[in-house]
Amino acid sequence: MISMTPNHESAAFVSLVDSDCPPLFRQADIVPPSFTETGLSWQLAPSRGAVKDRLMKDENVRVALIAAETEEDPLLRDLARNIGQLPSRPWLHIVLVTSSRVSPPLLALLRHFASWSVLLLPCSSEDLRDTLIEAADKSAERHRLAMLSTAIREEAEDLLVRTRNIVGALKNANTPEALGNLVSIADRLSGGTGAGTQARFAPRPGMVAPEPVAPPAPQPPLAAEDSDRCWTRNLIDLCATRQNYFPDGLFSDPAWDMLLDLTYARLTGKRVSVSSLCIASRVPATTALRRISDLVSEGLVTRIRDENDGRRVFVDLTDDGFSRMTAYIDNVRCAFGAEPRLRMRKA
Repeated sequence: MISMTPNHESAAFVSLVDSDCPPLFRQADIVPPSFTETGLSWQLAPSRGAVKDRLMKDENVRVALIAAETEEDPLLRDLARNIGQLPSRPWLHIVLVTSSRVSPPLLALLRHFASWSVLLLPCSSEDLRDTLIEAADKSAERHRLAMLSTAIREEAEDLLVRTRNIVGALKNANTPEALGNLVSIADRLSGGTGAGTQARFAPRPGMVAPEPVAPPAPQPPLAAEDSDRCWTRNLIDLCATRQNYFPDGLFSDPAWDMLLDLTYARLTGKRVSVSSLCIASRVPATTALRRISDLVSEGLVTRIRDENDGRRVFVDLTDDGFSRMTAYIDNVRCAFGAEPRLRMRKA
C-alpha cells in the first residue's frame, strides 16, 4: 500500500494537497515525490474545507493540488471566488488533478488564479514530480516579482515623502538659496558635473551659490565575465519586455530564449534542468522539448544526467555553442558603441 504520509522537511515551501487527491494517487500507484526532488514539503490537508482555511492564513504555501472534474467542484469554485483574500495569491500555483477533459467553463474558472497547470490522470509518479517541479519554479519566479514590486512601491513612497519634505522646506526658507542647494543635490544624484545647471541658476545678489560639484571619478571597466553577464542579462530582459507591449504568443523564439538562458547560467556558474529550460522558453513543454532536441542535433547544447539523481537531466551549452553566443554578444556590444572584448577562441 502506498503511503501518503505528509513530509514536513521544510516549512518555507509547501505543496498543500486536497484530501481528495490521495485516493486518486493510490488508484494509479503514484508515489508522492520527496522534498529533495521538488523543493516542496508535501502537506496533506485533513479535509477539503481545511485547504481554504490554510491558504487564508499561510502565505508560505506555494502550490495547492486540487482534485476536480467539473467547474461545479465546490472547493475550486470557492477558492476562485475568494482569491483576492489569499495572502499568497500573487505566487500561488494551482495544480488541477483530474481524469476528465478540461472544459471551457472549468478553464475559465482556473483563469481566476495567477498561475495554474493540469495533472491529467492516469499518470505516473514521474509526471507528478515534474508537474510539481514546474509549479515550484513558476511560483518562485512570481514570488520574486511580487517582492520586487513591493520594494519598488516602498522606494516610491519614500521618495514621495522626501519630495513633500523638500517642498515644505522651500515654503519657509530663502527660496533662491534653497533652490540652489536643491540643484546641487540633484546634480550629485544624477552624476552630472553641475556646470550647465548652475549656469542656468546663476546666483543673484543676496543668493548663496551652490558649491561646485567635482566630476565623478571614472569607473573602472567591468571585468570580462561581468561584462558578458551584464550584456546577456540585458538581452534576456529585452526579449521579455516585448510581452509588455504586444499580445502573448506573437513573438515565439524558444530556441533563442533557451540559448540566452543557458549562456547566462554558464556565466553565473549555475546549471539548468530540462524543466527549468522549458519554462524559460515560454512555450508549451512539448514544443520546448523539440527545440532542445534541435539544439542538441546542431551541436549547440548537450544533455547531462544528474550524477546525484538519475531522473534529473541538465542541459549545458557545448564549447562551440558558448563560443558562438559570446561572439554574438561581442557583436551586439559593438553595435551599441562599446568596445569588443578580445577572446582566445579555438580555431
